[in-house]
Amino acid sequence: MNLNNIDLNLFIAFDVIYTEGNLTKAGKVLGITQPAVSNALSRLRETFDDDLFVRNSGGMTPTPMAQNIVGDIRKALSLMRNSVAESDSFDPYTAKTLYKIAIGDTSEYRLLPDLLRSLGKEAPDVDIESFRAERTDTPRELASGNIDFAVDPPIHTDSSLHHAKLFEDKYVIAVRKKHPLTKLKKITLDDYLSMHHMHISSRRKGLGHVDIALTKLGVTRRILLRAQHFLVSPFILEQSNLVLTTSNGFAESLNLKTLKLPFKVPNLELHLYWHSSHETDPSNIWMRKLILSTYGKILKNKK
Repeated sequence: MNLNNIDLNLFIAFDVIYTEGNLTKAGKVLGITQPAVSNALSRLRETFDDDLFVRNSGGMTPTPMAQNIVGDIRKALSLMRNSVAESDSFDPYTAKTLYKIAIGDTSEYRLLPDLLRSLGKEAPDVDIESFRAERTDTPRELASGNIDFAVDPPIHTDSSLHHAKLFEDKYVIAVRKKHPLTKLKKITLDDYLSMHHMHISSRRKGLGHVDIALTKLGVTRRILLRAQHFLVSPFILEQSNLVLTTSNGFAESLNLKTLKLPFKVPNLELHLYWHSSHETDPSNIWMRKLILSTYGKILKNKK
């Protein structure tokens, strides 16, 4: 293969097609028409003498050849992007940058007030957009640049994603201060199962850490209310006898009564994710250090 005859933009197109799995979506990311993406794919197929992507009902599926070369292509693109980024100095105080963060409502509640306070001092012209993204879409959204960071449990296995732990916390029972459970010296599993529970999840179905732990014990709890936003929970708990199993820090921050769980559940962990192509990008490095240090200060102040 003679690189002198290859348009390097084709490698960018390859990366986006691989990430999106759809030529129309790839065109939107690249800012070109679908026929132009098809033309780029035809040239790539000729260059590599392979179909690279095969169309099926779900979109474009990479061939074994495409799977073999995607890692090297992404590394090469990352080196080029980082070389360009490193040639530019990054000054937070004068930067006019928008950072997009995929994050849940409890993490917004924890992070954003302190993060914005820090930005006001260090980077007054930097803007933030925060929103919820489907976890299954996170690797693709980070790879395409639609988001810069994601805050999620350590569940993503895509090797192109880098991450660092933000915090770890134990699960507790959260109730209103005069809840009947508060009168018990020790809560048993039967006590826990006899209560009506509130479960918070952005998903319409599926088990979380707590219910997986209960399933292993051969029991289930009665979930009377399944809601999608954590921040509604204190208002509901204060007006009912429902119980919520959540992280200790979240419960205490809302002045709820916390009680010890009568069974073991793995601790809740949240990690900050970014794409490997931005690993040495000065702007990305600065923001992720700020997010990590902000979380660190929040946790330190609560001890």
